[in-house]
Amino acid sequence: MMTARREGGFAQRQCARFGCSAPAVATFTFDSGARTVWLDIPAVGAARAGELCERHARVLTPPRGWQLEDRRAEPEPAAGPAPKPVALDRELHDLLDARTPLLARAFRSSGTI
Repeated sequence: MMTARREGGFAQRQCARFGCSAPAVATFTFDSGARTVWLDIPAVGAARAGELCERHARVLTPPRGWQLEDRRAEPEPAAGPAPKPVALDRELHDLLDARTPLLARAFRSSGTI
C-alpha cells in the first residue's frame, strides 16, 4: 500500500516496497503484450502500476523474456568513479525480481510468470 506524505504543500509518494519509507522517484508501468516494463519520473495523474524509491528502481528486475526501459532522464556523470555496489544492493536485487509478491501481482495477468 502506498502512502503519501505532505512536503512543501504537495503529497510526496513513498516507495511501494513493503517496509520502505523512502520517497518515490520512479513510477513503473508495463504492457504485457509488448513484454515491456517502463520506469518514468512520477507525474500527477499519470498511469502507474507502482512507485519505487531510487534504490529499489535501480535493482528492479522484470520477468524473464521482458525488457526494462528506464525513461527517466540520465543522471549527470559523477566527477569520480562510480561507487562499488554494496551487499545490500545485491540483496535488494534478489528481492525485486519477478518472483517477489510486489512484482508477481503486477505481472500475473500477463501469464508470463
